[in-house]
Amino acid sequence: MHQPIETIARGLARSGSRVLLCKNIKHGYHYLPGGHIEFGEPARTALAREIQEETGLDCTVGPLLLTEEQIFTQNGKKRHEITLIFAIEQIGSTTVMPDPMPSAEDHIEFVWVDLAAIPDTVLYPDSTRAWLASGGGVEPGEGPFASAAPAGNRH
Repeated sequence: MHQPIETIARGLARSGSRVLLCKNIKHGYHYLPGGHIEFGEPARTALAREIQEETGLDCTVGPLLLTEEQIFTQNGKKRHEITLIFAIEQIGSTTVMPDPMPSAEDHIEFVWVDLAAIPDTVLYPDSTRAWLASGGGVEPGEGPFASAAPAGNRH
């Protein structure tokens, strides 16, 4: 049975030394905000759409920072994802990022987490957590490609 490779657009929003994470309320893990890219939809457009759907706020999407490939099992199903992580330069109508961030979906919440706390945060995928723990800094247009060995299970 053929299963598609999922393509995901995620965003890195920073406010001082903090980064914005999406938290799965039921399972307690975190990930960068964003979601699936629809067929024929540019990745930056997908990220802006996902942010708008999840927060009710428009955003300005900046340069590509990181590309990751993950192969893992989630709820007994094998998954293969390519994730494009972009800088989020602005959320909402002001240059100051909202805190707290609104959430339009009841199964997630948005939290600002200090970079110093990232190593102790349950954040998927592990390669994103490691990248953020190192500062999450790359030069725009020079983002690295991260490919993780097949991982264990995720909730």
